[in-house]
Amino acid sequence: MKKHKYINFLSLITLVLLTACENDFLDVEPKGAPTAASFFKTEVDVTRATNALYLMNDFQGTYGRGMFLYSLIPSDDFVVGKSKTQIEEIKNFVTSGSGSYTRDIWPKHFQVIKRANDIINNVPDIEGVSDEVKNFALGNAYFMRGLAYHQLGVIYGDDRAGIPIVDEFTTDFYISRPESVTVSNEYAAENFTKAAELLPLFSELSPSDYGKAHKNAAYAYLAKTHLFNAEFDSASWQKVIDACNAVTATQDVLEPNFEDVFKIVNNWGSDYIWSVPSNTTGGSILPGASLENKGWAKYNGWGYFAPTLDLYESYQVDDKRRDATLLAFGDDFEYFGETRRYWSTRSLTGVQLKKYMEPYSYVDGVHLNGNGDHPTTDLNVPLMRLSDVYLMRAEAKIMLGQDGDGDLNKVRLRAGLPAVTGATLEHVKYERRAEFAGEGVTSRFYDLCRWGDVSDIRKALSGRQHDDKEDPDSGFSIIEVWSERSNFDLVKHRVWPIPPSVIDNSRDFIKQNVR
Repeated sequence: MKKHKYINFLSLITLVLLTACENDFLDVEPKGAPTAASFFKTEVDVTRATNALYLMNDFQGTYGRGMFLYSLIPSDDFVVGKSKTQIEEIKNFVTSGSGSYTRDIWPKHFQVIKRANDIINNVPDIEGVSDEVKNFALGNAYFMRGLAYHQLGVIYGDDRAGIPIVDEFTTDFYISRPESVTVSNEYAAENFTKAAELLPLFSELSPSDYGKAHKNAAYAYLAKTHLFNAEFDSASWQKVIDACNAVTATQDVLEPNFEDVFKIVNNWGSDYIWSVPSNTTGGSILPGASLENKGWAKYNGWGYFAPTLDLYESYQVDDKRRDATLLAFGDDFEYFGETRRYWSTRSLTGVQLKKYMEPYSYVDGVHLNGNGDHPTTDLNVPLMRLSDVYLMRAEAKIMLGQDGDGDLNKVRLRAGLPAVTGATLEHVKYERRAEFAGEGVTSRFYDLCRWGDVSDIRKALSGRQHDDKEDPDSGFSIIEVWSERSNFDLVKHRVWPIPPSVIDNSRDFIKQNVR
C-alpha cells in the first residue's frame, strides 16, 4: 500500500512541468507547453492528464493552509496561534485578499478547471483507448470541475455574484460573474451528477487510484453543493436528501471509534469519502501548521490554529469527540514514542488541536517529512466524511419538517452520547461543531454564515492562562484571547476578497466583492 501513495505525486510533477499555466485572471492559457491536441494521444497521456487534476493537493495556498485559514480562523473555534499579520487580518475581516497564503486560491482552482476542460474536450475522440479508461478520466474531470466551482462558490460567491462559468466550449476568457452563486452552484451540481454517472465506487478502485474521484465522492459533494444552495433556494433541501441517499445506498457504516478516523491506518477507512492524500513527500501541511509552535523542540510545528476555550467547553459531558479533537493541560498524548502530559509555553489558549497528531506519536518519525518548511505527514487530511452525509441529510429532513433523528443519532451514538428524539436544527448545529472541529475548507465559519449565526462570529473569545505554563497541574485563569469583532457584517464578510491580481488582469470583467 505504501508504494501506491506516491504515484499521484510523481505523475503530477511530470504533467505540471508539461502544462504550466500563466497567471491570467482565469489561468487558462498554457505557456511553453504542447497543445492539448498534440498531447492527448495515448492511454498514458490520459492517465497523466487525470493525475494532473490534483495539483492543489500539494500546494500550501490551497489544501495546505490557504483555504483552512478562510474556514477555521474566522470562526469561534480558533484564534491565530502566533503573530502573523495576514492571518490576523483574516480573523478580523480586514484582509484585502492579496496575502501570500490565500491569493492563489482563485487561480489554482481555474487551473484545475482548465485541465478538466482539456480532458472533456479531447479524451472522447482518442483512438485506441478503452471506454473504461476514458470514462474514468472524464469522471475525474467532471468531479474536479464541480469541486472547483463548489469551493470557489462558498469562498467567493453569494446571492450578489457567482463564479464565472468556463466550460469546454468557452473561447473568450474574459467573462463576467453570473448574477448569483446559485448559477455556479447549479453548474457544480451538473458536473457532480455527470461524474457520478461515470465513476466507479471507491471499493472498485485499484490502490494505485486511491485519492482520485469515485462515485460516492461525487454524490456527497452534490449533496454539499445543494446544502449551501438551500439558503437561496429551498427546493435544494430535497436534492440534499436524494444525493445523500445515493451515498448511503452503498456506504453506510461509520468507523466504530471516532478517534480512529484520524489514524494513518484508516486513511481509506469506512468514514473516508474525500481527503487530501498525503505522505512524507507531499500533500497537506495542515497537521504541521496546527501542531504546537516549534513542537516542544522536536518538530517544526507552526502553531497557526489555536483552539478556543469556547470550543473546548462547548462539548457535552461524555462526548468522546472532545478528547479525540483537543488537548488541555494535563491530558496524556503520545509524542515521538513518549507518553507526555500536555503543557505549552507558547499556546495562547491553553488548548491544542489533537486531531492530526497521530503521525507525531511514533518514536522514529517515520511518518513525518523533515523539519523544514513543508511539514507533511502520512495522514490524509479529511475533507468529506460519511458522518457529514448523515448530518447533511438530518439537516435537510428537519428543514422540510421530516424526522432527522435516525441520521443524527448515528453520529451521536458513536460519540458516546444518548440518542435524541425530535431533533431540531440546534441539534444539528451542535453535532456539526463537535464532529468537524478543525476540519474542512467549507466548514464551521461557512456553516455559521448560512445559518445567520452572526453573534457566534462576533463574540469575544476566551482561553486559559496557566500560572506555570510548564506545569500541567498548574492553576489557570480565564482570559480573553480575541476581542469582539463587532465589525463583522454578514452580507459583506461571508465572502472573501477576490485576489486583486485577478481583478487587475480581468480587464474589469470581474467585479470585486463589496466589503
